[in-house]
Amino acid sequence: MKNSSIKESLPTKDSYNRHIDYLRISITDKCNLQCVYCVSSKGLKYFRNSEIMTDEEIVRFVRAAHKHGLRKVRITGGEPLLRKSIVNLISSIKEIGISDLSLTTNGIMLAGLAEALKKAGLDRVNISLDTMNPERYKEITKKGDINRVWEAIKEAERVGLSPVKINMVPIRGLNDDEILSFASLTFEKDYHIRFIEFMPVSSDGMWRREKCVSSKEIIEMISGLGALESFSFRGEGPSRNYRIKGAVGIIGIISPISDHFCSSCNRLRLTSNGKIRPCLFSNVEVDIKTPMRNSADDEEIERLFLYAISIKPERHKLDENIAVADHIKNMSKIGG
Repeated sequence: MKNSSIKESLPTKDSYNRHIDYLRISITDKCNLQCVYCVSSKGLKYFRNSEIMTDEEIVRFVRAAHKHGLRKVRITGGEPLLRKSIVNLISSIKEIGISDLSLTTNGIMLAGLAEALKKAGLDRVNISLDTMNPERYKEITKKGDINRVWEAIKEAERVGLSPVKINMVPIRGLNDDEILSFASLTFEKDYHIRFIEFMPVSSDGMWRREKCVSSKEIIEMISGLGALESFSFRGEGPSRNYRIKGAVGIIGIISPISDHFCSSCNRLRLTSNGKIRPCLFSNVEVDIKTPMRNSADDEEIERLFLYAISIKPERHKLDENIAVADHIKNMSKIGG
């Protein structure tokens, strides 16, 4: 549970007057699926265990960042539930005073861990699910069992990891014929269905602009199910949110390609091998792990966190030149 005795500091502003209060932490680059748009046909070369940040190093960095206004943390991977210490890590991060602690997962292992994660302090989960067709799911993931994902969604609801958010990446010719089916889930369930534009970070050159289903197209398709009402949440975020009239759940549209949200970006990323990345689509990184292992004091760690904020770019340039993402070979190395 959150330690209420710890006072939260105001978020630190970057050079463009954005409050940076959100950190996405990748805790592993390994995954138990091999999705076609993520894993190269040649396979992946994983970081060595010694390259991965330890629980103690992650917690130390979060504690340093919290002193400067960090309030929101999302745990990602790879598949974060592969980390054997995940429950204790969640507990340790929550005890620092992080008010909003979430996790993104493919759901394969979640059903058996959901209750323990909730008790440890996890607030909610995002579950990646790109199809509801069992055979297509096997085709996309290479070896996944979609029944385990649905079990995970039900268990997350039961233990209160809510609202359950389901992330779907529509790819033209692969699964875009299921957009309406996913949106329709919100009529009966308080799910947050988030459609995320296909980004140029896939393996084997699979990404092409014509495969990207734009946010405008998605909204036009969903509008056929009923009138869309704008829906706002407290705080900034990348998602533009809507509710179909008569539905109980929420539709979220995340459009990094066609309509970027850089002006309100409030986040940094910490890679599993200990690099702070101020922007996903920049190859600029700040090494935090090496100083820690070379006995840097807490003041130095805080300085590096503040430096990473100070060099955060105004925006990415994907809409002008997709090649700026060429350095990203797969998202598991950075964190989803």
